[in-house]
Amino acid sequence: MSLLRLYLVVGGYFSYCLAAYVLHVDYFTFVVDDATIIVSQSAFVEQEQNRSYLSGHLIFNRSLNEITMRSTMNISRPRMPVVRLFDVKLNVCHVISNVYRNRFVRIFYNSFASFVNAKPVCPIKPNFNYTLTRAYLNEEVLPELLPQCSFRMNLIFQHKSKPLAHMQLDGRLNRA
Repeated sequence: MSLLRLYLVVGGYFSYCLAAYVLHVDYFTFVVDDATIIVSQSAFVEQEQNRSYLSGHLIFNRSLNEITMRSTMNISRPRMPVVRLFDVKLNVCHVISNVYRNRFVRIFYNSFASFVNAKPVCPIKPNFNYTLTRAYLNEEVLPELLPQCSFRMNLIFQHKSKPLAHMQLDGRLNRA
């Protein structure tokens, strides 16, 4: 292979890998499974230009410090099988306290926590309106080699192994 051809192939590959992303959320829902603990909630998505904004609120009727979250994310691409990117179970209080060393967990949490009206701490405050206002994920924090795809992210929250709520995000990741 000539040096020029190698340069074009490698250069084209790197420009493809370093391309910016556009993350578009088509569907965002938060469903309460235990209305005796979560007494009020809302969740909605707004589209503005090339960005999706998530907003909503949560009000708990009592103090909580034993919440677990199971998070899964699947991606799909045309004519390819669905791929599970991750399936993890996390202690929500550890996520809030930034105990986890996983870079993705920390970036994801810190990105969204900055859009909440008060920094969550454990135990979760009762009768406090935790409000998420126009939150978005800065596409620059996404790992470089992600393919263009559709995604589904599910989060299932439990309190002492009892279902508390579940959230679903469906969307698309495209190159800008």
